[in-house]
Amino acid sequence: MLIKIRLNILLFVFIGFSVLGFAQNKEKTYDRIEILTSPNYHGRGYVKDGCGKAADYLADEMQKIGLKKIGDDYFQNFEFDVNTFPGKLSVKIDNQKLEPGVDYLIGPASPDINGTYQLYLPDSVLLNDTTAFKKIMKSDDFSNKMLVVDYLQTENIEIKKFYINIMLNNKAFGGIVELIPDELMWAVRSFQQDFPVVKIKREAYIRDAKELRLSVKTKFIENFQAKNVVGYVEGKTKGEFIVFSAHYDHLGRMGKKVYIPGAQDNASGTAMLLDIAEYYMDNQPERSIAFMLFAGEEAGLLGSVNFIMNPLFDLSKIKVVINLDLVGTGDDGITIVNGANPDYSEIWNTIEQINIENEYFTTIKARGEAANSDHYPFHAVGIPAIFIYTMGGQTYYHNPKDKLETLTFTGYDALFKLLLNFVEKI
Repeated sequence: MLIKIRLNILLFVFIGFSVLGFAQNKEKTYDRIEILTSPNYHGRGYVKDGCGKAADYLADEMQKIGLKKIGDDYFQNFEFDVNTFPGKLSVKIDNQKLEPGVDYLIGPASPDINGTYQLYLPDSVLLNDTTAFKKIMKSDDFSNKMLVVDYLQTENIEIKKFYINIMLNNKAFGGIVELIPDELMWAVRSFQQDFPVVKIKREAYIRDAKELRLSVKTKFIENFQAKNVVGYVEGKTKGEFIVFSAHYDHLGRMGKKVYIPGAQDNASGTAMLLDIAEYYMDNQPERSIAFMLFAGEEAGLLGSVNFIMNPLFDLSKIKVVINLDLVGTGDDGITIVNGANPDYSEIWNTIEQINIENEYFTTIKARGEAANSDHYPFHAVGIPAIFIYTMGGQTYYHNPKDKLETLTFTGYDALFKLLLNFVEKI
């Protein structure tokens, strides 16, 4: 009986230390997200080399954790072109100045602009007659006018298609004003177009406005120098790798005042990856585990594509890739991209069984193939790769409000444990 009591006490102490250690890792996750989303890293984009500064910080974190280097350092260098917005911005509608990041964002492929445009908001007659709309465009000069695109103004699907076509292939208008009914969203582009686009919150737009004054200073960077950050934990048996991946880059700065912090997208995945790396440094896995933090995801999965084209080790050694992107909530469970892919039935069944046995999440959704994060280049060349993201909570995708305080971390512990179980069973 005494032996049994002592064993129970030891078990309790062991569990207590395990929970305590896990909580301490979670605190590091908060700290890392706070650092990565701070103004010092400029949205981890291309103005003031926010992306490069973030890469240096992450390499230092890998070194502190004790991850092994594959080459001379933790970096894999590559380059790409990118359009940036380092200068001052100004948007006025009939002399009323709008607030950047709150009332508007500039379209990411916009060029340098300093001018005044007449605003052209189609009336209700045109909105129900695409033929009349097209005739007017052929007969009038719209080079000094901005088309105001308001999708909510009409239910006519043909007009909406017409709008989208103009957004993609504008040859007539001097620019486009796109009225956004929900939250503003930004992006990254590796090219410049010939005309500006201004995304304005619908509620901030003056319906009877006559003109828009626009001043935008851009800088197109050719051959921007980017870095993937890669380290690994050596397993007990050599020959195969499990890969955890996440992109650390984000959208950067727009002008002097606005930056997109990117807490959910994807400081959350970056920080969780480092948390997992720390766990495996203290608990040697059976297989080696590589931890890959990619740049250039927001510009088109460029970092992961570069790794596939220039691998640091034999790709055939990769057992599976687990990509973490948008993992800072979990109120409504998780989604697994490629979970519904028939080729991934073994992986999906393993994850589903782990979840049933441990009751980590009430909801796990399986999604099919999608080229929406850094898992995809691996999947495209035949390497099993899944992408996990959390659901629920109030998140702000590609918006200046995507900050640490908006994340709930409701599913963090459950996802962490599910991933450890999966690595053990796969």
